[in-house]
Amino acid sequence: MRLATPEKIRTLQRKLYDLVIVCRGRAEEALAWLRWITGKLGLGLNEAKTRVCDAERETFDFLGYTFGPMMFRRTGKTYVGVTPSKKRVKRFKKSLRTELHVANHAPLEEVVAAVNRKLQGWSRYFSIGTLEPAYRTVDRYTEALFRQFLVRRHKVPGRGNRQFSNRYLYEELGLLRLEDRRRMSRLHALT
Repeated sequence: MRLATPEKIRTLQRKLYDLVIVCRGRAEEALAWLRWITGKLGLGLNEAKTRVCDAERETFDFLGYTFGPMMFRRTGKTYVGVTPSKKRVKRFKKSLRTELHVANHAPLEEVVAAVNRKLQGWSRYFSIGTLEPAYRTVDRYTEALFRQFLVRRHKVPGRGNRQFSNRYLYEELGLLRLEDRRRMSRLHALT
């Protein structure tokens, strides 16, 4: 006869599903401690997914972020940092295509609002670490995809760069630019 797992243990299992322990120099001790704690709780580690990383030398992905060595563009010095993972950026770009597809005949204001909601939600989750490269990538992709959407909708020849300039997208339509959002949050932090 098999007993049902109590709800408190199931909740803890879900919380421990993704776990990172940060330590300096004593990784094996931390791993042994984690095995001991999970053993006491009647849980086990997924040894295939459990590993020890040196974040100063190698990167790892966790909860949509990439942690590891990064480089200051201006000085060339390295530091241990965090940035949205390339996989998450790619997944977000794919989700934008669900709004900006040929069959979407909603009024333009609704389309812009839907895209802006997606951009706001994504930028709220990915709001720590080195953001500029990921934000720039998402902004450029959003511009190109939105422009392509407008070209198809209005049956305009070419790429639509002249008719649907960045000024038109951001100032007239009110499309959200993540790079501007990041600058504004920095200004608010300084005041």
